[in-house]
Amino acid sequence: MRFTLKTILFFFLIIKNAFCENQIIRIGTTAVAPSLGNPYKYTGHPHLYTFSATFDGLTRFDEEGKLNPWLAISWENKTPLTWEITLRNNVFFSSGRSFNSDAVIAVIKYLLSAEGVTEPVATQFSFIRDAEKVDDYKLRIHTHMPSPFLPRTLPLLHIVDPNQWETLGPLGFSRMPIGTGPFQPVKYLNNKIILKAFKGSWRKPKVESIEIIAVPDAYTRTLGLISDQLDIALSIGPDEIRFIENSGGLGVAWLSADLWSINFHHNKGTPIDNLYVREALNLAINREELINGLLNGVPDIPSQPAPRNAYGFNEKLKPIKYDPERAKILLANAGFPNGFSFVLEGAIGVGANDAAMYQKVAQDLSAIGVEMKIQSIPVSQLIRNVIEGGWEGDAFGLNYTSLPTLDVLKSMRNHSCLWPKAWYCNEKIMPYINEARVTFDKKKSLDLRHKIMKFYRNQWVSIFLYQAVRFAGIKQNLKGFSEIHNFIPYEDMYFIKQ
Repeated sequence: MRFTLKTILFFFLIIKNAFCENQIIRIGTTAVAPSLGNPYKYTGHPHLYTFSATFDGLTRFDEEGKLNPWLAISWENKTPLTWEITLRNNVFFSSGRSFNSDAVIAVIKYLLSAEGVTEPVATQFSFIRDAEKVDDYKLRIHTHMPSPFLPRTLPLLHIVDPNQWETLGPLGFSRMPIGTGPFQPVKYLNNKIILKAFKGSWRKPKVESIEIIAVPDAYTRTLGLISDQLDIALSIGPDEIRFIENSGGLGVAWLSADLWSINFHHNKGTPIDNLYVREALNLAINREELINGLLNGVPDIPSQPAPRNAYGFNEKLKPIKYDPERAKILLANAGFPNGFSFVLEGAIGVGANDAAMYQKVAQDLSAIGVEMKIQSIPVSQLIRNVIEGGWEGDAFGLNYTSLPTLDVLKSMRNHSCLWPKAWYCNEKIMPYINEARVTFDKKKSLDLRHKIMKFYRNQWVSIFLYQAVRFAGIKQNLKGFSEIHNFIPYEDMYFIKQ
């Protein structure tokens, strides 16, 4: 088929007019990242919304959980203690400087330094001993111990412009960050971060600017979307989704690689120390009703403390059944025919509809004679208790997370004897956990993880509730939005004319 110049120009105008030029994507979220543009201060939300736009890691997971090249194009285990990483070339920082091995080595050396080791992200790389340059696009990373999981940690190794970092220091850099991503922050306000497109990024942006705006209340974020003050409303709930869809917007939901659970303080001399009691509490929860009623039916009923797309998920374990009659029998056999009571410490506002979730769990437990008293605590206290201890109740709400490595072993760092202030420590499973952390044998590696998942399921270590789900509202004419394992590909987003 032959095209005339007039025909080509006609199609060019159609394509050009289909997209809006010089536009701003306005994103409403819970808070502006307190760390501003320092990618080593925090690993969770809301910081990752900014980091996804500005920085790149060396690897990245896709939606199915497969590890893909990113700033690194290949990696090879040379010895049990050495990995060789080959980098992508023709990548530039927004300063115009080239990305290369020196930039990666500078980040690693900082995170291993006396100053850098205090950064929260540094704990994810404490197994690294040092790094050396092979050439401009190849380096070797040496570890203290065999580390088969190293490539799975590299999405979190956000690469900064080493010149800007060295010149300004961490605090100065946080206000003037430079990365290789499609958008660079140009202004930090009390409730807003303004980012401009970096057109020289290897991830080509399709719009001119992004604004990340702090709107603490989910309902207010929803109203902002409906009133055309926002284009995306993040961290909302199912009720807000229905409101948005009834008002002409779009609601989206996706699963996070976290499993929500109610975790027990073991060995405190309470009824919860009894295995049959813990099994009874799990069987008493009507998860199908909870998920359909509070989470739009999005998550599946869990079978273990891990999401299905995590490395090491045990497919042989069946979803947990709802069986309140058997739960009553188990309680009676354990010596508690009339039930008992315990105190749950729960932070509200961490997950979608979590306040209603705790009420639903309490309601289901009351049907078998168990009273769960809900003691609301702020998120800051939850974090402090996790790190320092100081719990007052018998249980608390927290997730089993497999991020950033998307590996079932990741949550074992917290939910085992590995944690300094352990709420669950069973020495019987530790040889399996320790061996799984260092073996390079793929079959053995998976087999060990499957055994660990089976052990935690059969010990009913926690009340396993559901895989975490996130909800967002977006404008009808905004295309390309997604969040994939705490990463938003901002370069995919654009507007079309309606």
